[in-house]
Amino acid sequence: MQLICDHVIIDPKKAIRKFSKVQHLYAKLSGRLRSEEDEFDILSSLHPTPAVGGLPTEDARLFIAKTEMFDRGMYAGPVGWFGGRETEFAVGIRSALVGKGLGTLIYAGAGIVEGTNPSSEWEELELKASQFIKLIDHDMPFSYRQEIKSMGMIK
Repeated sequence: MQLICDHVIIDPKKAIRKFSKVQHLYAKLSGRLRSEEDEFDILSSLHPTPAVGGLPTEDARLFIAKTEMFDRGMYAGPVGWFGGRETEFAVGIRSALVGKGLGTLIYAGAGIVEGTNPSSEWEELELKASQFIKLIDHDMPFSYRQEIKSMGMIK
């Protein structure tokens, strides 16, 4: 953030934000932009975040491109808009792409870093995906509901 802003304030430095079923580390950052000329440059300097890309950024980006065997689609991408007087973006870490006749693609992820317990990350991933599965469960065809039940994705 220091690349695009003067007088950066981080408050709180790091805190835990608890929700009913998940919790996240967060910090609120604010600063005065050095230039408002190119909103795309501002967005590019902030994204991808270490949470979705890793550190150091360029090494992580190359590693992901080389080793991931799937297309992330919209997962972890910046979602938002550029406007005349405002610009707003968020990171799509839990998102769904719904298409008529095409079905629904659900995106959720977990952070795998050195020292991570894969079992707990898998449980977290299932919890994140369950938010979507509960929404679409009542509209699922019976055969599909039985198939994903057998995979342990719903009860």
